[in-house]
Amino acid sequence: MSTEEMNLEAGGRWSPTRIGELVAQYRHARNLKVSQLAREVGVTPSLISQIERGNSRPSVPTLFALAEALDVSVDVFAGRDVLASESGLATRPADTAGVTAAVASVARMTGASAPPPEDEQRYFVRNKDRRSIAIAGGVTWEMLTPSRRGDVEFLELVYQPHAESNAVLYRHPGFEMVLVLVGRFEIYVGFDVYELSEGDSIAFPSSLPHRYVNPTDGESHAVTVIVRDTVAAASMQSAPGLVEQPAAL
Repeated sequence: MSTEEMNLEAGGRWSPTRIGELVAQYRHARNLKVSQLAREVGVTPSLISQIERGNSRPSVPTLFALAEALDVSVDVFAGRDVLASESGLATRPADTAGVTAAVASVARMTGASAPPPEDEQRYFVRNKDRRSIAIAGGVTWEMLTPSRRGDVEFLELVYQPHAESNAVLYRHPGFEMVLVLVGRFEIYVGFDVYELSEGDSIAFPSSLPHRYVNPTDGESHAVTVIVRDTVAAASMQSAPGLVEQPAAL
């Protein structure tokens, strides 16, 4: 079995090793040393090395910080088919064919489904073909778009019992909207805590300190859309009443 095949989990989901390889690939393409990337992300060089070797999964805030420091969207670290060629990097032009072949090979050996036909990949995603990122702390992101988009993240959050996005509040660029599908979430935004049950929703600037917690004994699921800052800003400016007013002095 090839290295690419070893880095694939059953069903074509990427392992932490593959995520680490992509972090290293983008870091090298940006000519960043491990210590430089660690400083920009706000973690230790040891943690960056552990992530790149596949010995550690990044937390939610670390993943956002890695994406920002490497100037990519977070979903480049997800799924089967997000490669350097897709993100504008030309460091490994032969990857696409090799990884596609690896996925098909693993599918044959494990009985998992092969990648969907090209016409299906263009506009929609079947449940079994979702790209995903397994994050530290019992959190999984499942991508709901067939390919990477630079302006928006559209994904389903899956939180294991009592999982949390991070132990402390974190922030990142953008604007996020959340709809709870299954279970419950406690979403901390600034000094407030919002308890969301099935069917409840929330929207807030991602620049505000926040974190997600599943307080239940079962899995909780939510759909979220994270809009990039430039797109969010344009939307806010074009919608009267949505622009924050300055506080009274």
